[in-house]
Amino acid sequence: MKITRFLAIGALVLLVTAVGCNKKGPGAQSDIEYFACDSMEKVVTTDTVAFDQGFSDDGKGSLKVTVEQPSTVQLFEVPAPGAENAKYIFKAKVNMKDLLGDASLQMIIRFKNGGEVNAYQTVKSPGAWTPMEVFGIVQKGQKPDMVRLNLLVSGTGTCWVDDVHLVQQPLQ
Repeated sequence: MKITRFLAIGALVLLVTAVGCNKKGPGAQSDIEYFACDSMEKVVTTDTVAFDQGFSDDGKGSLKVTVEQPSTVQLFEVPAPGAENAKYIFKAKVNMKDLLGDASLQMIIRFKNGGEVNAYQTVKSPGAWTPMEVFGIVQKGQKPDMVRLNLLVSGTGTCWVDDVHLVQQPLQ
């Protein structure tokens, strides 16, 4: 009888611990969308973007962006992400080893009422895969209907993008 009660209590403690570990704490990030960049799937601009199987951060390929003049290249667009009172973050790995000029990630959050939030992050490490983040804030009452990731290139040449995530984090 004591062994059965001991096992029941032990099982209950394990269950409560497992459920507690799976809950996200306040301010925890959650994935909205993941773009592996292992194909051209979901890429918006296809005239300056190509899949490069031979060069990537994860060994599975990446998106190769080649421009002959300063350009804005639309990479991904997520319709109606939904959450208000949140921080939206695009995370990506970028390599600009063959680029003359600068490259920046640009996030655009568009709202149903026509307003926008624009945010930028410039790549700082030519020749290496650089983890980057660009974020925008959606206030309470704002209804985002689209989030887009662009690559802004100020020069000419080639850079690569890999392993893109769109995450959201509730505002406190």
